[in-house]
Amino acid sequence: MYEGNPVDLQMEKVISADGIFDDTTRACRVYKYDIEDEYIYLELKEDELTAILLDAKYRCYISTKTELLCCSGVVKERYRSEGINLLKFRIENGFYNIYEDRRATRHI
Repeated sequence: MYEGNPVDLQMEKVISADGIFDDTTRACRVYKYDIEDEYIYLELKEDELTAILLDAKYRCYISTKTELLCCSGVVKERYRSEGINLLKFRIENGFYNIYEDRRATRHI
């Protein structure tokens, strides 16, 4: 459904007490979207897998040709497969459409 679309991944907050917050925006691409289990598999483009924390909450912005979608969640796994860096991102509370005036509406 969203496969191939560009993604900006940004940390919202660190869950563990000893984690370090990183406000860097990470460039990704939707590799696969599992609508049933609410997972997005993201291809991490330019960074090392260790740049993504497993104990942090992230915000994921997906750009399609017609809309900008946003969701929050956590990275459950990070691994290398078929020569690419992949993140298994667990979606929490669905998607929201982002508009120019900063209003958001839920998109299921």
